[in-house]
Amino acid sequence: MDALTTQLEQYNRDLDKFILPGTLMDCFEYHRRREMRKASAAFNDNELSWFLHMMNELRGVADRKDDFDLLFDPVMYMVDHPAWTAPPSVVVEMPPLNTEVRETVEPGTQFARIAENEAARLRTLAETYPDAAILGLANIAAAAYADAGRVFADRRSAIRYLAINASARLEDYWSEDDSLWKRAGNRRVQLSDMVAELKEQMLADQVTTAESAVTEEDLTCYSEEQIKYFAFNPDKFLLSGKTRHMTLCGFCQERIARWIDYVRKTEEQFMSEREGKLPVA
Repeated sequence: MDALTTQLEQYNRDLDKFILPGTLMDCFEYHRRREMRKASAAFNDNELSWFLHMMNELRGVADRKDDFDLLFDPVMYMVDHPAWTAPPSVVVEMPPLNTEVRETVEPGTQFARIAENEAARLRTLAETYPDAAILGLANIAAAAYADAGRVFADRRSAIRYLAINASARLEDYWSEDDSLWKRAGNRRVQLSDMVAELKEQMLADQVTTAESAVTEEDLTCYSEEQIKYFAFNPDKFLLSGKTRHMTLCGFCQERIARWIDYVRKTEEQFMSEREGKLPVA
């Protein structure tokens, strides 16, 4: 392990919660979890625990989730999605929600049968919960799915939304055949500028590294020329006085990691080729 990688790992162990998003997926995760927690603030911990228990009863013993982040998780439908490697941005194309897929399929199809059965089962499980609780839980789900502007007209629509979108059985259906989701088309999700907001928050909260407050200069991304130079000269980077940004910025960490990988592969190829040649007299 080289000196730069070791130094970054040491910094990041203490600063994980402060790292700025490195990819578009990071931005989406920051955004949806923040909005979900806002919606969850309407309930106390005991109420949220009972909600989670009810939804896990719907999902079944083998597919229980430990928290709402995982229960209402659209990311599981994003295997090999370009957002995993795309740079931070404010717009992401997402697979459709299960409820959107349901609107495109005919009654009586396998998908429709599963969806309607899940809704019926949740109606039974939710019988003892008041309307306000079910509507509030549906708002938490909509926030977690980044389904902005979603309004639930009544208890029935909220239950259908919860049951169909959080269904473990429809997750299994998708894993075997995702053609219905592809046919339904993507949804376009507008995000807030999470990088700018987190930078502003870090400055306002006077986040500290190495016992001194973070400055605007510390939050300025490296140029491509600096990234290349640092990748090829890690020791000089550690002495440059510009290391603090690397500990805070996931995007620049991703960029320099790619160049470090390139340097390593180049060195390995050079050594391999050199070993295949006879020494010069």
